[in-house]
Amino acid sequence: MGFSKLKAGNNPRADESPTQPDNIPSASPGHAGKKRRSRPEDHGAFIKSSIAVHDRSQLETVFDYPLLPRKHFARQNLRYQVEAYIFFPRQMGINPGTYPKERFYGDLRPLIRLREPRLTFGQLIGDEASEGRSPVKIIAKYLQETGEDRRSIPEREVLAEARIFACALAGYYLRRVERRSKKIRKAVKRLLRERTDPCLGEVELACLDTAQFLDRIHAIMRTWRRLMEHAGQIDRDGQDHVHRELKVVDEYCTYRIRDGLTKLSKTLGTLQKKEKIPQLDGLERKLAAYARFDHWYSIRKSYGWITRASDDLTVERYVFRRGVLKRRVWQVLYLDVRTRPLFTFQQQLGAMVAAGVAAFWAVSTEILIRIKASAQPNSPLNSLGSGTTVIVVALILAYVLKDRIKELGRSYFRSSLLRSIPDNSERILYTNSAGERWVLGSISEFTRFVHPDRLPSEIRGLRGNFDPEGLMSEEDAGEAIHYRKLIDLNANILRSHTYPLRAVHDILRLNIEAFLGKLDDPLHGTEMLDTEGRLVELKMPKVYHLDLILKYSQIGRVTGPERSTFESIRLVINKKGLFRIERIEG
Repeated sequence: MGFSKLKAGNNPRADESPTQPDNIPSASPGHAGKKRRSRPEDHGAFIKSSIAVHDRSQLETVFDYPLLPRKHFARQNLRYQVEAYIFFPRQMGINPGTYPKERFYGDLRPLIRLREPRLTFGQLIGDEASEGRSPVKIIAKYLQETGEDRRSIPEREVLAEARIFACALAGYYLRRVERRSKKIRKAVKRLLRERTDPCLGEVELACLDTAQFLDRIHAIMRTWRRLMEHAGQIDRDGQDHVHRELKVVDEYCTYRIRDGLTKLSKTLGTLQKKEKIPQLDGLERKLAAYARFDHWYSIRKSYGWITRASDDLTVERYVFRRGVLKRRVWQVLYLDVRTRPLFTFQQQLGAMVAAGVAAFWAVSTEILIRIKASAQPNSPLNSLGSGTTVIVVALILAYVLKDRIKELGRSYFRSSLLRSIPDNSERILYTNSAGERWVLGSISEFTRFVHPDRLPSEIRGLRGNFDPEGLMSEEDAGEAIHYRKLIDLNANILRSHTYPLRAVHDILRLNIEAFLGKLDDPLHGTEMLDTEGRLVELKMPKVYHLDLILKYSQIGRVTGPERSTFESIRLVINKKGLFRIERIEG
């Protein structure tokens, strides 16, 4: 193998097998059945997070709270805390009056589920020699027993197994597609930079590994489709729930495999634009062959398929159907959250306590005035009588002070004495395949506006990283929103689950439309002089910065002392919404 291959372009084609549909090139023989184990995980790992723009109006944050602690902490509960400090410019007009707690929680859209189990290739394909529980083997046993008019596995459990298969396959496949895309990009960049034979071999090896991986995925799908055909033979009247669910899973997995093929094809196309790399041609042909088979199979099964020529209604139905299938499949891992909004209770309790203090003041003052008046027979107060002007003025002043005590007390009690009461208290409920429901844990949420002087010192220090030159004036540093979420998990509940569950997957979306109302137009015309002194008009972008500091903590005896880590994010926004995300180092 010499570097001259890159210039000559005579890349040897992969072997083609007539047994594969549509002449799909196959990988080296025997490799598709090779047993591959999942990479071991540290179940005591810290919170994993990711932040992305979901759309122009929503920021999406994802947190993974590890479920399984280390063995010597096996009987301990887990406690995690996520805090977010949101800093915004004064132009947005955000304050406790314009943006109350009810509005903030209305802009939050939470979704919580279990992280999909990581299954090996052997578990996904139903290899008899593979270790661990396999959805394919469970479903195959169910179908065999159904054909023999005996069932030892409940139908509900089989439906859950089918959905778990889809979730696990999607995670297994897309993670490895992303990993191999990065590996190919890295190898090609190194090849173009160094142009040596070892670099050329690295590219060829990455392409071969990807081709073999695709063959393994389609081997899994062939096994699944044989199960589906078997279920169809049993389902003579077309009313069998298991057969219908297997078809739903097959359609969903077909779409996800299509997504991975698109990702790989885009990666290769981008690399080939820079410079023609003949060593990528074989993988491109394999991707094209699998794409042709995908089209043939989708048309045969009446699955969705769209092209540039598709009309708007067809595209709309395709997108909608994919969304429905995704929700149906992933519901097996959804957690039920029962919310008890407590900020109304906070308001009422604070108001009642403040009203009680104010009433005590008013009654005490009135009693003192009357006692004082009756104790001095010759005083003007007594001579004027109980209904005179002096008594009235004194009582009015008492009631004025009572109202002020009531207003100030309401704010004080809510911000200090009642701070330990969460705004929302949620129970996390888990329902297993047998229909049993358990309380997996709880979530408590707190939100308040914080003055810059009251920020923790660590947050003030990180805040300075957003403005290293110190250009912002003190007037620009208004109040910040402090959001805190406390998560308690009982991992022992899931120890009896049929698959190892790694984490609770918490997806939180924040709608920022409330921050956009008072912003200027995203573009405005400005006249300037060019280098020749001529007057030119330019369209200048108008953007604003919404700064976010995240703090993640593990609390309690499970991990020993509290551990914390921080993340600083800048959201660049304009009148139309989120523009981009920048990570602030420091």
